[in-house]
Amino acid sequence: MAAIAIRNVSLSFGQGPAARQILTDINLQVGSGEFVSIIGPSGCGKTTLLRLVGGLLPPSAGTIVCDGVEVQKPSRQRAIVFQDYGKALLPWRRVWSNVSLAFEAAGMEASQLKERAVDLLRIMQLEAVADHYPGQLSGGMQQRVQIARSLAQNPRIWLMDEPFGALDAITRQQLQDEVARIARERKITVIFITHDLEEAIYLGDRVVALGAHPGRILEEIEVGLPRPRDQLTTREDPLFLAHRHKLFGLLQEH
Repeated sequence: MAAIAIRNVSLSFGQGPAARQILTDINLQVGSGEFVSIIGPSGCGKTTLLRLVGGLLPPSAGTIVCDGVEVQKPSRQRAIVFQDYGKALLPWRRVWSNVSLAFEAAGMEASQLKERAVDLLRIMQLEAVADHYPGQLSGGMQQRVQIARSLAQNPRIWLMDEPFGALDAITRQQLQDEVARIARERKITVIFITHDLEEAIYLGDRVVALGAHPGRILEEIEVGLPRPRDQLTTREDPLFLAHRHKLFGLLQEH
């Protein structure tokens, strides 16, 4: 059984002649533990598709099934990591308290909250700033906090919406490797939205390219590069470069 099955999904806003088609006839299956990157030009519906899978929007047509259950609302099993970490974190709560939100929602005893939150911060190498406020951290550290908070849900599926887009190159590469490692070790299924072709190939088992107006699948590419990957040698691999050339030409054409 696929972890995620998107079947004949379309989405439009409005009705009649004024209706605006955002996505049309999306069919995609994501295997359990698979890491799928989705790329495409601005306005092609990448984020909208992620919100549909997350249960934040209902499709106009078609169905989305996760782990055998049709998606009709958000679920703790599907954690969303947003690009705008500044707005995703609560500035009045300390770092550990931001992470513990999922534990609180699950009814965990108050005496256990900080200890469990710090355990997750340790995975992201942030235990030293557990008592800080988000505004005292760098952008990369704030995004690590958001990732730790998503792990508190113990998700089976990670939905990531350009989570590294606002970060500097070095921090971005560090977080790419951390996310890839965590997903592999915890066997989390990932849909990862990005504009960056190299990031999509580096992280993905498969890359799905969307076209725009309306959003639709143009092509799927099996990456086929061994894991774990390396920021230097993987990006210099002839297969990596071939994928990059193909995807660049595809998006330029469309």
